Amino acid sequence: MDISIIEEFLRNDLIKWLHDFQRSIIDGFFSWHGAAEVALVPLIFFLGKYFHKKVTPKIEESLKGKLPKIVRESLFVKTILREVGLILSVLLFKLSVFILSAHHYKPSLLVIAGSLTAAWVIIKIASSLVMNTFWARVISTTAWVMAALNVFGLLGKTVAFLDTVGFVYNDKNLSIIVLFKGAILLLALVQVATFSNKIAQDRIAKSRSLSPSLQVLLSKACKLGLMALAIYLGLKGIGVDFTGLTVFSGAVGVGVGFGLQKVISNLVCGVILLLERSIKPGDIIEVGNARGKIKSLNARFIAMETFDKKEYLIPNDSLITGQVINWTYGDSTVRLRIPFGVAYSSDVREAIKVSEAAALTVTGVLKNPAPACRMTGFGASSVDFELRIWIGDPEKGTGRVKSDTLLAIWDAFKEKGIEFPFPQQDIFIKNLPAKPEES
Repeated sequence: MDISIIEEFLRNDLIKWLHDFQRSIIDGFFSWHGAAEVALVPLIFFLGKYFHKKVTPKIEESLKGKLPKIVRESLFVKTILREVGLILSVLLFKLSVFILSAHHYKPSLLVIAGSLTAAWVIIKIASSLVMNTFWARVISTTAWVMAALNVFGLLGKTVAFLDTVGFVYNDKNLSIIVLFKGAILLLALVQVATFSNKIAQDRIAKSRSLSPSLQVLLSKACKLGLMALAIYLGLKGIGVDFTGLTVFSGAVGVGVGFGLQKVISNLVCGVILLLERSIKPGDIIEVGNARGKIKSLNARFIAMETFDKKEYLIPNDSLITGQVINWTYGDSTVRLRIPFGVAYSSDVREAIKVSEAAALTVTGVLKNPAPACRMTGFGASSVDFELRIWIGDPEKGTGRVKSDTLLAIWDAFKEKGIEFPFPQQDIFIKNLPAKPEES
């Protein structure tokens, strides 16, 4: 990059334009006509805002019966309605310029203000089509600066200047303007890829022939492929030659592979989980002491939400190498074990029948397989039993069913006169001390 080019641009173009702009302000605005233009600019914006409050509600009301709700609530339509005031201001600027021009006066300030306002409105509405808020602001700001340079007659000279500032890569001159065009191309390709990915994911989600895990795998592969293609085409558009990066990328790949070994392991394990379909969104799993429902399968981890609304982020490789209990892998039917005991004075056979019948009255307990009660031992204060019941919806939790079943057993035992045990001890005194003789 030659420094003399920058000096020449500042001296011959920018400073000269500043002198001309200063002279035009002194000659044009320090007069009655110039003062009238300065006063008209805020007045026009005030009128635009005033009419915006009056007109916009009527426009919204008229659109309710003509456009569907999804269109009315889109960002594009909302942006147009939000900029109605500036649109009316642009019309007032044009009307003022037409009236003053008819009286053989050229209103320079009104022309500039109207052009900049019109450019802002058009750019703001167009940028609402960009899905990412950050990039929408970047595009709107950049486009408005270019529009302002065009209004003041500096766009061509600025573009020519930026085309000379840059660096050389692989015998290709990468100037600022080339990089800017490449960034715009890359952003446009990413937006197209994002939009295409949303359409593809919507169709994949609606497909009934694909399992949930396969849907996740296809969605992630589609997103990764479209983004990679967009970035490749964007870099190719500014002239980046990928053949020269082969050796360098190979060396970097080895270093990154060692440094990101754990991350790569999680990525590969995530793909294996999706292909095996052993774990999928909606499954109830138990890892260690945590049990909950899988909310999502991600590239490096799964998100599991417990019944206490706690979220666990579990790395994919721990699911491959560790022990995982999947309560809904093959069949969603799950057996629960509920221990209880009765007093030694109770009829144990009657207790078995009553507990099994009580379990059938509980909502959520399956009748087939039927509840089964088994005696498990003789405790210190009770005869111990285990009631085994089956439920078909473990994803809703098991605590409620266990509690309802115990309450049903309590009520049934009270009705039948079956006693619950309580700890008790018998004390035997072998030798009593002799009573002292009365004197």
